[in-house]
Amino acid sequence: MWAQEESSDEPKSNSKLHHTLEAGLTLGGQLTNENFVYKSGVLFQYTADIQASSRVYYGVGAGLEKFNEETFIPIFASFKGMLKKKDNTPFLTAQLGYAIASNQKYSHYANYRFDGGVLFSPGLGYKFAVGDVFSLLCSINYKHQFAKVRYENYDRNIYKESLNYDLISFRIGLLL
Repeated sequence: MWAQEESSDEPKSNSKLHHTLEAGLTLGGQLTNENFVYKSGVLFQYTADIQASSRVYYGVGAGLEKFNEETFIPIFASFKGMLKKKDNTPFLTAQLGYAIASNQKYSHYANYRFDGGVLFSPGLGYKFAVGDVFSLLCSINYKHQFAKVRYENYDRNIYKESLNYDLISFRIGLLL
């Protein structure tokens, strides 16, 4: 009796592990209390995705985003939602996480500290199936990244400034 229940034709779980590798170009800027500074850079990231259904993927990932002065190492939770049940389909994506950061401009000073912060990145893309093994992903994503600069002067006064990065990234990736 127990053997019959285990040999059912229905799969126990639809979940499958997938891997997403992405590279891209990031454009946007840093918003401070006083002005906006244009930034451009490159990004690379890896996501381990669980396919929860034929159209929904959840995952966790990490990456590297490099600008002239700043470097961010994001660690995030990820979501991909395919809009159609086809091999070639548009999709929605979102990432929520935290980025560790460094800044070359401040790294030489003992009293300066540059910290990363929370990030949020929604996007829209298109999935192109390439055979049965992998798919090509092309997407455009908005990203909001928080960061902070902290400075202690010789009088022991501490100055803090919150920074906001508003960025658009153009990504190409592989879903394996």
